Amino acid sequence: MADSKTPAPKLKNDAEIDTTLVRSLADILNDTDLTEIEVERGELRIRVAREITMAAPVQYAAAPAAAAHAPAPAPS
Repeated sequence: MADSKTPAPKLKNDAEIDTTLVRSLADILNDTDLTEIEVERGELRIRVAREITMAAPVQYAAAPAAAAHAPAPAPS
């Protein structure tokens, strides 16, 4: 993780990234189960999105066949 004293990276338009805002948006995503949130301040637009991965369907194996019983011995 980056050192908190490291300056924020610069964007093309020389605006600083507001990491506190980005973290707050990520927290909102987690708290509300949203998949995407976007905020615009002037010309700066920040979009935070969560990638949705679909779980593979559960595959069940067929039940094992019942064991065959040996025939009872013939009476003598």
